[in-house]
Amino acid sequence: MEKKTWNTTRDQEGKGLLRLGERPEQLPERAFISLTRGEGLNLLQLFINQLLTLLVMSQMKRTPGLLYAELQGELKNRKGIGQTITVWDGKSMSKFRNNGFHGFAMKFFTWVIHRKSTKTYYLTYSLNGSIPSQVEAAGILKKYGKYYDGGQLVRKACPPKIDAL
Repeated sequence: MEKKTWNTTRDQEGKGLLRLGERPEQLPERAFISLTRGEGLNLLQLFINQLLTLLVMSQMKRTPGLLYAELQGELKNRKGIGQTITVWDGKSMSKFRNNGFHGFAMKFFTWVIHRKSTKTYYLTYSLNGSIPSQVEAAGILKKYGKYYDGGQLVRKACPPKIDAL
């Protein structure tokens, strides 16, 4: 298995990105994508998120079936935004999601991220085409993703049809 490394780069808007691996040109037939986004995180939430993210990033490097990952975060007016894009081959994501540091982070971080000032989005769907940019991913999440506002479920996920994108 090829050793994956995290690299820092910039997106088309000049924002910093952490990328694991190279963005694939060709995707396997069974590829799917997982998108997550959190908005309005305060400084304490951002600090805890950063610690857990570092642990999860280590786990991601060793995860078979993870084809590509991209993490982006920014701080504006003392509020943070974090977004992830992961691309998977087959069904290996569920094993990653529920185990190791990520499994711990999901259990631990829920009470931290779902606060009255935050908005969170989650979406996983079959990927038939290209990987969206960070800007495109934000739009897809806001339109189709499972959406929590202040910890309250507002909308369940409704994965997009490829033609709808």
